Amino acid sequence: MPTSASASFEPLFASDHNPQAGNDKPAPQAKPLPAAARIAILGAGMSGLCMAIQLRKLGVSDFVIIEKAQSVGGTWRDNTYPNIACDVPSHVYSFSFELNPNWSHSYSGGKEIWNYCERCVDKYGLDPYLYLGNEVEGASYDTETETAIDGKRWTVTLTDGRTLRADMVISGLGGLHLPKRAEIEGIDSFTGKRFHTALWDHDHDLKDRKVALIGTGASAGQTLPGIVDDVSRVTVFQRSPAWVFPRLDGAIEEPRRARFRKFPWMMRAYRWFLWVMMDLTGILSLRRGSRMAAKLKENGLAHLKESVIDPSTRAALTPDYAPGCKRRVISDDYLSSFNHDNCKLITTGIDKIVPTGVVDSAGNLHEVDTLIEATGFKPFDITDYVQITGRNGQSLQDAWKEKVDSHRTMMVPGFPNFFIMLGPNSATGHTSALIMIESAASYIVNCLRLLNSSELDELDPDPSVVANYNARLQKDLNKLVFSENCGAWYTDDNDHNYTLWPYSAARFLWEQASVNPGEFRAPAPAAALGN
Repeated sequence: MPTSASASFEPLFASDHNPQAGNDKPAPQAKPLPAAARIAILGAGMSGLCMAIQLRKLGVSDFVIIEKAQSVGGTWRDNTYPNIACDVPSHVYSFSFELNPNWSHSYSGGKEIWNYCERCVDKYGLDPYLYLGNEVEGASYDTETETAIDGKRWTVTLTDGRTLRADMVISGLGGLHLPKRAEIEGIDSFTGKRFHTALWDHDHDLKDRKVALIGTGASAGQTLPGIVDDVSRVTVFQRSPAWVFPRLDGAIEEPRRARFRKFPWMMRAYRWFLWVMMDLTGILSLRRGSRMAAKLKENGLAHLKESVIDPSTRAALTPDYAPGCKRRVISDDYLSSFNHDNCKLITTGIDKIVPTGVVDSAGNLHEVDTLIEATGFKPFDITDYVQITGRNGQSLQDAWKEKVDSHRTMMVPGFPNFFIMLGPNSATGHTSALIMIESAASYIVNCLRLLNSSELDELDPDPSVVANYNARLQKDLNKLVFSENCGAWYTDDNDHNYTLWPYSAARFLWEQASVNPGEFRAPAPAAALGN
């Protein structure tokens, strides 16, 4: 799943290109959390780090980054399953202000991206603002002006009971955080080893194991090739086949890296080429009935035919929906893994789990000693692990009870000065999430500028503006392949697409380039937000 992205949701150096290595480093020395800060950033993944860097560039220093783990990196720290990598090119999956000439592969591995995050912390001096090992339980907004402490209306509460007051809260927790566990009858009775790809058990040696892999999405697309040569047998349980496209990954040789180091403009030009190509061809291929969509389908079928030898297996791996309706799998060797004698594909569905294995819908028992859940994440699960309470005591969970939507993918009416990076409808089906992250950070910085240049102390989106904004998004999403009701995790039970952006990434940047004061409800005047 982190192959997004997102959502979703990758030297290092050549010697570090080991996607199976766990991301374990010694914990830094703890430091006490301050009682108050102008801005509280939740999470130190790519979103949180980008936001912090932009604040430093603006000259803002009164902020904190609160992170539950003992190191930065977010999804690239937490996900360590075999073969994990990004599914967009390395030179696009990096900040535009911090290009990296030393990527070892055209599609970087998870540990390499994690190291990139840590280098950003060092280069931009973020250590003083990082408060690691502090898990957030909730954030609540104080509606009454007279009870707000020092004008700070947000209270961030940690799981150990400590609190911090802030003018503004920015969630960098991402849209895909908690693993979505398989809900299958009898799964708790399984006596072998069971874990989710996002919670990989590196102490469990898969050598000569009989493995069941549940799921055929992005995480499975990377995991299967990473384990098929080691296990005795792997049985893949497929609910529906995925569209798979080749990644064409390869090592970036030192001479090329040296040229990028010597001529940064060359690296930037290459990044722009990739950026434009992916954005243009990507959005055109998602339009229903378009020539580009037909070409994409043709390419996907050709890759399937070239990769899978057995005709019946090939037929079982052929999707019956348009490419892009569900998240695409980008992999050079996922499909060819099914050519291995020890790899078996089951498409009849799962009836139940028993202590010794998996019983399919045809009643066949598949005996295994290891069960791996490649079942992804629940989109926008922030309300499941952080209690966000806005104006008049309304929770974000209640605000999103009927449907998940937002103002410009970042804000929710009734939650003043609360921002969500990689929020609803911010994901694309075709390009780098970091483009959207940088755009969101830029928008938030412009909100700060607006607050600093006026007598306002809060920004709260106008519900009518938000309703019109989301109606437009949903109308235009219906023109794309996402609306084919293929059972994708992009949509809710009413086929409301609360995950994806219906336009190009370039348009996302254009629409978020400035802040319109008329899109917010007028609050009571107060002191401007400064440094």
